[in-house]
Amino acid sequence: MLALGYFTLKDLMHDRWRSLLTIISLAVVVSGYLLLASLSRAFLIVGKQSQVTNNLVIISADAIDPMESSLDEEILQTAREIAPDQIQRTFPTLFRHMDIEGRILQVRAVPLEEMPTSLGLTLLDGRWPSGSRQIVVGEEIARVASWRIGSTVNIYGADFQVTGLVRATEHNLGAIWMTYSEGQSLFGMQHSFQVAYLPLVPSANLESVRSLLQADPRISTHYTVYLENTVSDGYNQVTHNLVTLSSIMAIVSLLAITFGIYNSTSLSLTERSNEISLLRVIGFTQGKLRGFLLSRALVLTLAAYSLGWVVLDFYYYYRNLHSPMGFSEAPLNLSLTPSTSLLGLGLATTFAFLGVWLTSRRFAPLSPISGSD
Repeated sequence: MLALGYFTLKDLMHDRWRSLLTIISLAVVVSGYLLLASLSRAFLIVGKQSQVTNNLVIISADAIDPMESSLDEEILQTAREIAPDQIQRTFPTLFRHMDIEGRILQVRAVPLEEMPTSLGLTLLDGRWPSGSRQIVVGEEIARVASWRIGSTVNIYGADFQVTGLVRATEHNLGAIWMTYSEGQSLFGMQHSFQVAYLPLVPSANLESVRSLLQADPRISTHYTVYLENTVSDGYNQVTHNLVTLSSIMAIVSLLAITFGIYNSTSLSLTERSNEISLLRVIGFTQGKLRGFLLSRALVLTLAAYSLGWVVLDFYYYYRNLHSPMGFSEAPLNLSLTPSTSLLGLGLATTFAFLGVWLTSRRFAPLSPISGSD
């Protein structure tokens, strides 16, 4: 075994520059796999964070995005009349997707008293907005954007001060929150809003009440009633698709290791056919040659995997420290977990051995005098 290892290292050092280029090219493949695997894990975590709420929402029937919706105060009164015993209260919400400091974030304006109650916001630090040009932000956004209590955020041309950090237990993606009156002033919307919120009594059946409201012609003609979680379900479907796609691409990316090892091994065997013939003459069997090739592929793969892992781990450390990544308002916690790393190493080794197996099949018929003049 020691002799095989020594012989392998000697062979690789004989053409050290080619070996180095092979390691670097394989390290790029490894980094691609680890990146995609990390993204899959991060998206999976985001997709599992939604929680069931006891709210219904109403938006315009023709609105694809809540931002495109337009409602008036009459819809709130209509909803209360249809299901007075099931609806606790109603309140309007101004909803915007906006480019803030280079990130597309949600900005929501709601009555202050609804923030800790109907919307389930938990104040983690600071205080609720109590004056003009004040906001609270989700802890996820604060971390991604590096905002703190007292930070100034420019929204729609006006500077707002962050007065509090909140945990949005019922809105896993988080948002920037301001009072409804502040939103009306900022956006110039005194008589319309985007989303009507309908918190139900605890004993109410969400789907039954939704169907009751949707069946009323005063609502069904122009509006659509949703379970609030439908919005989260939409994001969850997106994240599920991203997880599936990333996982497939991660596995496919590692297949490149098979072809890399195959090409490297084939080239080495072709260039050294005379030496291989001599090895056969002095007693090297096909099994021993195959063991040498496997050992060579293993060293190249381990070196490439280590290089790719270290480079990506350093990148994650730097990125999370200076500019964390996010999906919409949710932070993506990119890291190299032991399970992801070990699985990748196992797959990389398997695909490398597959490349050797393909090569050894090709050269299996080699005779002791092949390659000689």
